[in-house]
Amino acid sequence: MSLIRTELAAGILTITLDEPARRNPLSADMRAEISAVLFPLPAEVRAVVFTGADSVFSAGGDLASMPPESPEASDERMVAVADFIRLVAGLPVVTVAAVEKAAAGASVGLACACDVIVAGRSAQFLLPFTRLGIVPDGGLLALLPARVGLARARRLMIAGDPVRAEDGAAYGLVDHLVEDGAALSTAAEVAARLAARAPGSVRAIKQALSVGAPSLEEAFAAEAAGQRALFFTADFREGKAAFFDKRSPEFTGE
Repeated sequence: MSLIRTELAAGILTITLDEPARRNPLSADMRAEISAVLFPLPAEVRAVVFTGADSVFSAGGDLASMPPESPEASDERMVAVADFIRLVAGLPVVTVAAVEKAAAGASVGLACACDVIVAGRSAQFLLPFTRLGIVPDGGLLALLPARVGLARARRLMIAGDPVRAEDGAAYGLVDHLVEDGAALSTAAEVAARLAARAPGSVRAIKQALSVGAPSLEEAFAAEAAGQRALFFTADFREGKAAFFDKRSPEFTGE
């Protein structure tokens, strides 16, 4: 029985974490299923939306499977988690997380690995690591500071208190705060709007920022490489023509 559901429509791939009886934990099997869908990414996909079944995003790591059998098994587990988050963060298309009710632990890392987070007003982001006696994982030591700033991320992770979506919006964790039950529909709208942007431009921006904010010299180098590649594409010709024609461009990724 599959632990995810997928739907591809109009270039938008929606991945639903689908083990509601256990609140959709990011188990090894679920991560493997998601990874198999995302790599290699089908050429027709222009955006990916992550959501959870029964209006719950995810309980995070599978606590029932912890601790691993040995320190070596722990290392293997963390390599697998890192590979999964790295895959999501490195996708060359727009990614959106639709969070209702709760995102916990490593699933907050999954959400933060996305370009956009949409959350229902009553949703909470749970960072219980210091209450369990372990360290934040799922890339959170890098991804959370990138969204909310280093000092605030440190306070949130040490405190381990639930972060309400409304507070998350004020902190920069949540990009779109919506009424409960509207996260998925809003995420789909956001994904469709951003998927209409030039794929090459999106890919170049994400690649340049994939390891955090570049230095000024690194930015100049990334900009030069990006323009060298994109100035001579059909999409740039279309974007330029649409600008002067005062119409919306229709990009093809070519």
